Amino acid sequence: MDVIFPTCEWLERRRRRPPESGWIQDMRQNEHYRPFPVLTLDGDAYECGVQHGTDAADRVAKTIEIYLSAFEAETGLGLEAVRERARKYATHIEALDSDIMTEIRGIAEGARQNVEDIIAVNCRTELLFGSRAGNEPVSECTTLVALPDATRDGRILIGKNWDWRERCIDSVVVLRIKQRDKPRLCMIVEAGMVGRDGCNEDGIVVCGNLLTSNEDTGKTGVPIPILRRRILHARNYYSAIDTLLRAERGASGNYVIAHRDGVAIDFETTPAHAYPIYPERGLLTHANHFQSQVAQITGVAKYYTADSLYRDFRARHLLEPLIGEITAEDMKAVLRDQFGAPRAICRSPHDYPGHAATMTIASMVFDPAAGIMEVAAGQPTHSSYQRVALPSMRERRFERLVGSAQ
Repeated sequence: MDVIFPTCEWLERRRRRPPESGWIQDMRQNEHYRPFPVLTLDGDAYECGVQHGTDAADRVAKTIEIYLSAFEAETGLGLEAVRERARKYATHIEALDSDIMTEIRGIAEGARQNVEDIIAVNCRTELLFGSRAGNEPVSECTTLVALPDATRDGRILIGKNWDWRERCIDSVVVLRIKQRDKPRLCMIVEAGMVGRDGCNEDGIVVCGNLLTSNEDTGKTGVPIPILRRRILHARNYYSAIDTLLRAERGASGNYVIAHRDGVAIDFETTPAHAYPIYPERGLLTHANHFQSQVAQITGVAKYYTADSLYRDFRARHLLEPLIGEITAEDMKAVLRDQFGAPRAICRSPHDYPGHAATMTIASMVFDPAAGIMEVAAGQPTHSSYQRVALPSMRERRFERLVGSAQ
């Protein structure tokens, strides 16, 4: 039986209008969110951490407050139990990259917080989902990639809607980092975290989605934000992939790793296995379920949410008619799609049974060939995308607002 979605109005407009006419509606008249703060960090690992903690101290405190409450409410872990687990994860972080651990210590110092609490929020996926053996469905982000053959100007584009807990929108920051002896990079994170979605000067992009599996049995390993940050320290594509595949992972997760020269692979991972997913017809889309036939046959996941099963298909359905002509504005339009609302690609604020209230808290489009990351705060239907460039070699440290939810 074929699955047929309703025709999307923006797609019809896109088909009808000539390329030069400009078809996307200006969203500024309907903004509900102020842009996120953008911080530029410059120095060695510790100095960058201190700057992060100092400049975003209020937001770091917000991140810690959100997750310490969530750990206790959802897993029964009190403060001392969380800190004990953090100490175990610290061993794995230190072994993978001592500079990242040093940066975490700097964040704690700058924000005047306990270092184990900073480690704990960097382990939030492992602590919240890493011991549940995939016994609960999860619903989170949507990612999409258009390879050069699919785009109008022949450059790879990567997009993502970050769907997460509604309260977390007030803890998000964008980081531009010039760390000594490391690639320059841009990332979006919850303040206090050292990694999430981002790009670096060597053209590496990493984005992720939440996955759970029956292999999530409480193993202590390298937390997901640390892995993503380490991927962004890679100078070449094979090193980025090796970082993920060789790491002792602590929880399941999905990683899109792309390169500005036009390559992207999605990796569905569990603590013990990795399943690559390759683009088809120049497109790659992913939500929160395993697409790999091998993973499905072996039964690594017990539950899928209904919206995950249509979000990635919906994204592909909208992009396929535009293959060869896809622009960044087309990617943004897909990320604004509201089919299936409130559980759409652009997720409206709503209660999710058994979980905290959820929504799209940020939307991103990466153009790694241009060194550009475009970020919309909250639902992109209600905010504009702000361009954030990689820090230049000569640039001095500065700080500018580009905000928080109103």
